[in-house]
Amino acid sequence: MLARRDVVTEARSWIGTPWVASGSAKGVGANCLGFLAGVARNVGLVSLVDAFALYGGFALPPHPTALLCGLRRHLERTPWPQAEPADLLLFDLGDGLRHVAMLTAPETIIHAFQGKGRVVENRLIWSVHSAYRIPGLI
Repeated sequence: MLARRDVVTEARSWIGTPWVASGSAKGVGANCLGFLAGVARNVGLVSLVDAFALYGGFALPPHPTALLCGLRRHLERTPWPQAEPADLLLFDLGDGLRHVAMLTAPETIIHAFQGKGRVVENRLIWSVHSAYRIPGLI
């Protein structure tokens, strides 16, 4: 079984990776979906990599409905107040449900954020649309 802390540790090792559309490579470049797919790939969570691969190599933001359906197909929805580190959070930043981040601590997320131009870990400032748990993590 894979521990939540191992997933968070891998995600933190991506901090500083440049934001790049279509990217999914640590230290080279990633967008939000590519970042999470890369973390999943590096820790052996193949089903999660497959969940994000549906979005055309991460080139374009997925249609909001498609992203929501994809997350629901591969992850377990969990109430936001019960979310734990390594859970994924979905956000509507004004243009639909198009941004995904990983919770690393209460009120702290890590994500590939175009606004900062890189993968960052910062305080949660947005309203969470929904939270999703990766099955099998302990």
